[in-house]
Amino acid sequence: MTIRTIFRSGFMALLLGAALSGCLKDKCEQEQTYTLYQPQYFKLTDLRKDVVLESALALDNPGKIYVYGNILLVNEYQKGIHIFNNRDPKDPKPLGFLPIPGNIDMAIRDNYLYADSYIDLLIFDFNNPATPKLINRLTDVFPNFGVDPDKGIVVGYNQSSETQKFPCDANPNIYQRGGGIWLAEGDLFSGRVLTATAGKVASPSAPGGNVGVGGSTARFTINDEYLYTVSFSNLFSFNLKDGAKPVLTNNSPIGYNIETIFPYDNKLFIGSQSGMYIFDLTTPDKPTFASLFGHVRACDPVVVEGDRAYVTLRSGTKCDGFNNQLDVLNIADIRSPVLLKSYPLTHPIGLGITDGILMICDDDDGLKVYNAKDDLNIDANQLDHVKGLNTYDVIPLGSNKIAIVTGKDGIYQYNFSDPKKLELLSKITIQ
Repeated sequence: MTIRTIFRSGFMALLLGAALSGCLKDKCEQEQTYTLYQPQYFKLTDLRKDVVLESALALDNPGKIYVYGNILLVNEYQKGIHIFNNRDPKDPKPLGFLPIPGNIDMAIRDNYLYADSYIDLLIFDFNNPATPKLINRLTDVFPNFGVDPDKGIVVGYNQSSETQKFPCDANPNIYQRGGGIWLAEGDLFSGRVLTATAGKVASPSAPGGNVGVGGSTARFTINDEYLYTVSFSNLFSFNLKDGAKPVLTNNSPIGYNIETIFPYDNKLFIGSQSGMYIFDLTTPDKPTFASLFGHVRACDPVVVEGDRAYVTLRSGTKCDGFNNQLDVLNIADIRSPVLLKSYPLTHPIGLGITDGILMICDDDDGLKVYNAKDDLNIDANQLDHVKGLNTYDVIPLGSNKIAIVTGKDGIYQYNFSDPKKLELLSKITIQ
């Protein structure tokens, strides 16, 4: 065979291959299903209207709880705050409802109420809880997820799906359409988007002076003359020397998936989905990182008493992971926390401790009460187990032996003078 013959045969093979490739390319299609995350907007003019106390409303979707003297505050998720006179825990009296768009967290010091409203911090004169007055607003102090000059701020995303066909050589993992972002179902990136835009969700605060008390899922807390708040990734410090005019002194990144904040002994204990951060408040306007106790990925509220930190880990769609447990840490050296022991639980969420009495909200498995003074045998020292409740968070008030518990169907109040037999005092029903 001559060289010319070989060349002609090879050339014909190439032509045939190209023709077949073109035919196959034209006929090959792939099908992909997408989820659209379409932005929800809230107009700035509506966000920054005056806030005036309204008549009391029934609880519909409550979030955080907060206690200030004889006053009980219950957040209505992203809508505002229910105010109750709780002088008699057997018969809490509704005083009214503060309509605050985007509200999730609150804290009180010296009769000033601080509450978030999406990206703003609102300050109320709270001398008379029956007639709180909005006296100041710090605008744009908290993170936003996008701003449109005409539509307002992005406060969430609506989801919808559609299926598209693409040529086999296309990369259909993500595309833009209709002002939203389309992501292929199951794409890991979509999970990160949802986490980052889900908004602020939870904080505990500890007593000190004329300061209220929050639950373990709080993101607002007060220590001395400072309000501390956490977002998804940052720690904020506000100087409250002039309570009516807070001054933002610090806004620094500290990590990711930050969830809760708890003050104790001039320190901040911050829960995240990857571990517990400890910050020293020797310089209160700019907290100093002391240590990080890492753990498997899970949601983890934290409370502290003495030189012990109590951390609950739970699994779930939001939290990832598979661990459901209580971790007890020795924090005598805040720069080197030591895990003492872990205890298995069902699906723990919030918790609280006072005078060695540890209370854990174990979701559908109710409220569990322990004597926590023996670190290595807490499970053997269960004092009570209130079943039949789906519980979320608890504030145990050692001064009057009252525990306020957020449940799926109501806000419960118990007398725990005898921690082996909690006495139900009242229930504010969720409609």
